[in-house]
Amino acid sequence: MRSFILVVVSLILFFFDHKSHYFDALRSQVSFIVIPIQYAVNWPVELAHILKDNFVSKQIIFEENNQLRTELLQINAKLQRLDFLEHENSQLRVLLNSSKPGKSKIVAAQLLNSVVDNFGQQITIDKGKQHGVYVGQPVLDAYGLLGQVILVEDLVSKVLLITNGKSAIPVMINRNGFRTIALGVGSSDYLELVNIPETADIKEGDSLVTSGLGQRFPAGHLIGVVSEVKRVVGERFLKVVVVPAAHINRDLHVLLVWPAEVERVKRVKK
Repeated sequence: MRSFILVVVSLILFFFDHKSHYFDALRSQVSFIVIPIQYAVNWPVELAHILKDNFVSKQIIFEENNQLRTELLQINAKLQRLDFLEHENSQLRVLLNSSKPGKSKIVAAQLLNSVVDNFGQQITIDKGKQHGVYVGQPVLDAYGLLGQVILVEDLVSKVLLITNGKSAIPVMINRNGFRTIALGVGSSDYLELVNIPETADIKEGDSLVTSGLGQRFPAGHLIGVVSEVKRVVGERFLKVVVVPAAHINRDLHVLLVWPAEVERVKRVKK
């Protein structure tokens, strides 16, 4: 019954207000009080929406930033690879251009492993018996004689560098033809010439090339440059130091040389 009375009263008031606008002033005053309360109630909700939108925006920016960083790293990696390939191609061009014209057979090989210390001074290359490599074969880089093959397997070979303590190369001074032997001393930085008398015509800056004696190394390949000529007290011979022309432990590609005489002997045997 009470609910019915309230409904009837509400309808009467609604009808009366609609016809006479009696409650307009009261409604305006109530709205003046209620609106700030509504703002106060809604403000946390609006703030939550703003914070949520900001968080989503920051998350999107963060993800885009990470994606751009990844793409930049990939681009830089590709550029580094291109720089490496360009440098490698440049090395190959220099290497092939360094080979002397003639009847000698020449094949490029790639470095697989190197042991360049006071005990090793050896490298491994990716050519072997299947490529016709033989023990004693000369090996060059783009700048001079690098060494000789000492072990041959099916697909790889081991090369003794000219700086190895077991290496002895017949050489001559390019300026005057003076002949001697260049010995490795176990250091990548220098060689030494043996039994050079004090009267020998040799000086700093002289270029040394293979002499061709012994028929193992073709004549004319650059060995290095004399960097020091020193008289040792109490010794009969000069101490002569030579800086290798070959880039020991610096380049990835080398040349295998089949001297013309070796090729001729192989053809005769066939």
